[in-house]
Amino acid sequence: MFRKLKVFNLCPLFIIFIFFVHNNVLGSTIKVPEDIPSIQKAIDVAKDGDVILVAPGTYKVKLKFKGEKKTIQLGSLFLITGDKKYIEQTVLEAKWVRSKWLRFGRKYVIEVPSDCSPYSKIVGFTVKNGNDGISCKGKVEILNNIFINCKDGVDYEDKSGGICSSNIFKENRDDGIDLDHSVDVIIENNIIQDNQDDGIEIRLHPYEIPKKPKLNIVIRNNIISRNGEDGIQFIDYSTDSRRIFKIERNLFYNNAMAAIGCMGNTNTIENYEAFMLPERVYVINNTFVDNNYGLLGGKNMVVLNNIFVGTKKVAMKNISGSSVASYNNFWLNGSNFENSNIDKEHTFFKNPLLTSEFKLKDTSPCIDLGTSIFQFKDGVIRIPASSYIGSKPDLGAFESAIK
Repeated sequence: MFRKLKVFNLCPLFIIFIFFVHNNVLGSTIKVPEDIPSIQKAIDVAKDGDVILVAPGTYKVKLKFKGEKKTIQLGSLFLITGDKKYIEQTVLEAKWVRSKWLRFGRKYVIEVPSDCSPYSKIVGFTVKNGNDGISCKGKVEILNNIFINCKDGVDYEDKSGGICSSNIFKENRDDGIDLDHSVDVIIENNIIQDNQDDGIEIRLHPYEIPKKPKLNIVIRNNIISRNGEDGIQFIDYSTDSRRIFKIERNLFYNNAMAAIGCMGNTNTIENYEAFMLPERVYVINNTFVDNNYGLLGGKNMVVLNNIFVGTKKVAMKNISGSSVASYNNFWLNGSNFENSNIDKEHTFFKNPLLTSEFKLKDTSPCIDLGTSIFQFKDGVIRIPASSYIGSKPDLGAFESAIK
C-alpha cells in the first residue's frame, strides 16, 4: 500500500518534469515582424531550440546566423505548413553595403559561422542577389530554398558542410554550389540548373592529415541540368587528398561542357583534359542525357549502372589507371568511350527507351540490367536491396516500379 501511494504521488511531478524538458528542447517561437521587427534581431535574441518564423515579404538583409553551438531554426511559414507558396513569397535579398573604399556592393545574404550547431536549419526562403546566397563556414541544414542570381548559391568553406536538400539553384552568376577546403556534406534532392558556370564546383584543396577522418561527400538524387560549364567540376590540387565521393542517382541533362569534369593543376576553365583525378569517386546509377561531354577523368573511379545517351562528343574519357567501368549502357553518343577501362562483358549498347522525364519505359531493356554487388580491388561494393525493386538494380537514376 505504501509503495503504490508513493508511485502515485510521484506521477504529477514526473509529468511536470517531462513537460519542462520537452518545452526546453523545443524552445520558443519568435515571429518576424510580429514579435521582433527584424530577422537579425530575432537571430540575436534566439536561444537554443528556438524557431524563428518569417512572414511573407521581401527583406533586404545581411544576416549572421547563430553560433555558440546553439540550435535554431530559421524559416518561412513553409516550415510549419509545408505550403511551397511561402518559399517564393518570403524573399531574402542581399542589401547594398558600403566597403572601406566607400564603394557599394552586395555581400552574402546569410553567413553561417564556424561554431554553428549542425542541427540548425535554414528553411523555405527565396535567396537572391548575394555575392553568396549562403556563405557557409560551419555545418548546418539548408532545406527547401530557392537560390537565384547570386554569385554562388551556397559557398561551403573550410570545415563546413551538413545537409543541403530539396533546394532549387538556378540562374546564379557563377556556381550553384561551391565546395572549398575540408567540406563534409550531403547534397541531395536538389534541382541545380541554368547556373552560368558549374552546377557544383569542388576544389580539392590539400587534406592529408592521417589523424583527421576522411571527408565523405555524397551527391545523390539531384537534377543537374543546363549549366553553362560542367554539371559537377572537380578541380585538383597538388596531392591525393583524404576524400571519398559518392555520386549516385542523379540526372545530368544538357550541361554545356561536361556532365562531370576533372581538371588538373587548379585549373577551373574546362578544357576537356579529363585529368586523372586520384581521389576515390563512385559514380553509380546516374543518367546522362544530351551533355556535350559525359564523364571525364579519374584514375580511382568506379562507374556502375549508368546510362549515357545523346552525348555530343565523348560519353566517357580517361576513366583509366585503377578505375573500372561496368554495367553501363551507351546509346547514340558521338563517341562512347576513349582511353577507359571498360568491362566489355558487362557493357551494353541498347536503346534505353526513356520517357520525356528520362525515366525507363515499362519495356526498357535497362530494367534489372544492373548489378548489386561488384568486386573492386580488395573490397566489395554492395548496393542495398532497399534502393531498388526486383532481382537486380535497373540502370540509370530512376528505378522502374514495373517488374
